[in-house]
Parts: sequence; structure tokens; C-alpha cells
Amino acid sequence: MAEPNPANVSPWYLRNITQALALDETTGNVYLRSSIVGGNVTISGNVIVSNVTVDALGNIDVSGNTMPVSGNINIDAGNVTVFQGTDPWIVEGNVNANVTGNVNIDNSVEVTQGTDPWMVEGNVGITGTAQVSFSAEATDAFGRLRVSNPYTLFDTQARYYDHEQFSSSINGTADVQYDADSSSYEITVGQNVGDSVLRETTRTFPYQPGKSLLVLSSFSMNQPKVNLRQRIGYFGEDNGIYFEVAGTTLNMVIRSSSTGTLVEDRIPQSQWNGDRLDGNGGVHNPSNINLDPALDQIFWIDIEWLGVGSVRVGFIIDGVYITCHTFNHANTISTPTTDNTTTYMTTATLPLRCELTNTGATTSPSLMRQICASVISEGGFQLSGSGNPRAAAHTLAAPVRLPNDQSFKPVISIRLKSTALDAVVCPVAYSLIPKGQSIFQYRIYKKAITSGGTWVSSALDSSVEYNLSPTALVSGDIAEQTFINSSNQTSGAASQIGFEFQYQLEREPFTGVAYEYVITMATIGTNEDVYASLEWQEIT
Repeated sequence: MAEPNPANVSPWYLRNITQALALDETTGNVYLRSSIVGGNVTISGNVIVSNVTVDALGNIDVSGNTMPVSGNINIDAGNVTVFQGTDPWIVEGNVNANVTGNVNIDNSVEVTQGTDPWMVEGNVGITGTAQVSFSAEATDAFGRLRVSNPYTLFDTQARYYDHEQFSSSINGTADVQYDADSSSYEITVGQNVGDSVLRETTRTFPYQPGKSLLVLSSFSMNQPKVNLRQRIGYFGEDNGIYFEVAGTTLNMVIRSSSTGTLVEDRIPQSQWNGDRLDGNGGVHNPSNINLDPALDQIFWIDIEWLGVGSVRVGFIIDGVYITCHTFNHANTISTPTTDNTTTYMTTATLPLRCELTNTGATTSPSLMRQICASVISEGGFQLSGSGNPRAAAHTLAAPVRLPNDQSFKPVISIRLKSTALDAVVCPVAYSLIPKGQSIFQYRIYKKAITSGGTWVSSALDSSVEYNLSPTALVSGDIAEQTFINSSNQTSGAASQIGFEFQYQLEREPFTGVAYEYVITMATIGTNEDVYASLEWQEIT
């Protein structure tokens, strides 16, 4: 059949089951219709494609060198195989791809974020240099990535019984009760002004310069109300950091005596420079979380002291560290509550503490629950350069005579000076040498009190005093005990070698009593003499 003149005939069609062509009446050009193509289409040469929708029931094989595309190609099913035409690849426009499996990238790729946060399924291998940043909470106070090498200086979890790691000051209608079922303490006050409970650890915890100090405390407070003040944190009478609910206002506070006068830098929730946890969303509450202090909470602090460093405070919620406020001090202009020409606190060696106080009459009794706490030196703890080793011992001319009735007698004791009750001191070694031949037993007590004898200052630059002649043990907790068999062939020499915070000297924070580390001895012999020596490290 002769080809008709396009000007004289209507559009004509050549049809079969696998393809469809159409004639443009105006130009006379034949083109592939925008319709369904079933089966395979093989085209040798170049193909120019305008808008086309291909429901790929088979395969499309384009064997030419180029395939210019103007418009959109939508592929609803089937597979598309793309062969590299340029090296490196050049992509203009947007590429949307759902990738399952592995993606390996050997060159540079510029990627525009499509989702917030980014979502990657599968493995991504990168050859070359990759810059990776972490959230502020993933790093410690010195900006180092937190890794699994914390050194625990202290922890309390109150399982089975009251471990007496805290001392209490109770005033007015108030009380502290240990609750074994919840491994926690119920702190209560009545309705009268002045009713209060203060609880503080019997020892302080050493900050080591250059290492972040992480403090964790869990609790639940009373519902905020007028004239009720609730506090928890890492602080003492003169210095420290704590979270406070004063009436119905939530505050983050740094207490300082570094100028010789106690001042407090108190930041209300409305001025926190991190996540305010007020439930309002937006830039000041990116988590959209509304903090309720009457619910169980985990309060965290990390400290970069160095005298002028930063302090971050916040809460751990759903396993996420949320920074509520950062106190910055270096190169920062002083304010009425912060003198940034001196240290922001006297020290970062402090106790754990919590308080429940009626500042005025309240409408009902109140209850605060103290649960668990830990103080951690991030990056370990080494004495290198920070220790001040000291020792005390009997002279050769003055051993201690033990009782003849096999009763125990204190032979040597050490304690903190009354002027240095917040010092950190740890016994590290002792030695016991019997002079005669007999069997001896000795006991070591911590958190002890003795009577008699004379207390002597170890040195002017020491925080410790010792007693070589105490007469009786009044109280204490046994930490060690064992035996020495002394004969004319051998003479046992008991000793403790090592550095342990478990033997750290303690004190009663509210009465000023310094507890002792005491060695007592007994013998089955008669008129037996012994020598004793003690060594300790003064860390602060």
C-alpha cells in the first residue's frame, strides 16, 4: 500500500499486539504513543523521549550512546539497569532512590538531606576522610567523646538495708525512713516553718583536673507548692551545684564561697540556655518534654572545674542526656552573682546532698524520695602528681603493750583535722610487727571513734592527725581482720598495699566529728609488745 499524503488523510495507525505508533498530522512525524507497551522493545540508535509513562511489563533495552530525556519518566514496576556513561558520573537534577543493601562510595558525593533526621538502611562504606560530629551530650565536660572507661568514685543503691553513706540533720516535725522494698529513703516534713531534713554523704569526692566529673542522682520530689524548698545535687554548705524547686519555680544553682562570701548563681527555668523542659516546644524546648519534678527523675551534672571551666546540668529522660543549662565562666563578663576574675567555686571536691525545707507554713505535709546516686571520674583516676603521701609509726623505743586477757587494744589511728573535714584521704598501707613470740589477731576499723591518747598533727601541710596511744575503741565498722603467728624463726608482718577509696576517711558533716581509721590487736601471750605503722595518700 502506498504511503498516504498526510495533508489528505486522517491519522493512520499501524497496530499489533506489542507496539503502537502514531502519526502527527501536522508534521507528518511518527512517534511512540504515550500508552501501555507490553512485551519487549529493542531500539538501536538514539531515542528522544518526552513525557512518557511506562508500565514495564517487560524490559526496555536502549542500546544507543545517549538517551536525552525531557520531561518525566515514571516507572511503576519492573527493573531499570543503568550503565555508566561518564567517569566520574554526572547527575543533574534530583535523584530519589530507595536503596536496600550496601552502598560503597569511593569518591566524593554531595548529598542533600531529604529526611530529618537522616535515615540510612544497610551499611555505608566510606573510603577517604569523613567528618563526623556528635551531640554535646555524647561528649564529656572537656569535649571528649564519652567511652566505656568511667572510674566510679562512689555509688549508693541502698539494697537490703540503710548503708549509712549519708548523714541526716532533722529539724522540727520531720523524718527519714529507709524503704527496703523500693531501695530508697522517704524524707518527710510537716507543715510548720523550719521543718527540714538535710542529708549529706559522710565523705567528699575528688575532682581531678583535666577529667570530667559526672554526677548522677535519682529522686522524686513533692509536688511544688508555696513555702516548700526542695534541693538535690553535688553540694555542701559552702560550694556546689544543685537542682532546686523553690515554691513552684524550678532553678539550676551554683553555690560559691570563692570570694570569701557565700553567693548563689540561681538560674530560673525561664532563663535556662538549653532545653527548658517546659512543654512549650520551639527553640527553647526542642524535646517538647514537660519536666514534672514530682515524677521519678535522674539529674545529671558534669563538671569542668579548673577553677574557671563550664558546668552542664540536665536530666536523663528515656535514656537520653538532655542539657538544660550550661554555666560558662572562662572569658565571661562577671555578674552580680558571679565574679569571673576568680574561681567560680572554691573546689569541685564536694559531697552529695539533698534537702527538704519549709521556708514558711505549708498547707500539707511533704515527701521527697531519695533513690540512687553515683560520682564518676570520666577517663579513669590516677594519683600522678596529685597525691601527698604521709605516714605515722611507733618508734623502736616505744612499742605498744597489749592486754594479757586477749582483749583488743587500739595500737594506731588516724583522722581528718577539724579544719580539713572535706579533704580526701585514703589509707594505702600498714605494717604490724610483734616483738615477741606468740599468736596475734588484728582488726581494722573504719568510720571509728577511739578514746584516750594524744592526737598529733602529721604536718602543717597535712589534713591528717594521728594517735599512737589510744586506749579504747568506742565504735566503728570492721573492715579487715586476720592472724599473725610470730616465732623465733619467723615474724609475720601484715600489710595492706594498694589504693582504695573504700577506706577513705569520713566525717559527720552536721556535727563536725571526724571518724577514724583504727588498727586494734590482741594476743594469747603475756606482756607482748607490737609495732605499727600507717601510710596514707592525701589527695586534696
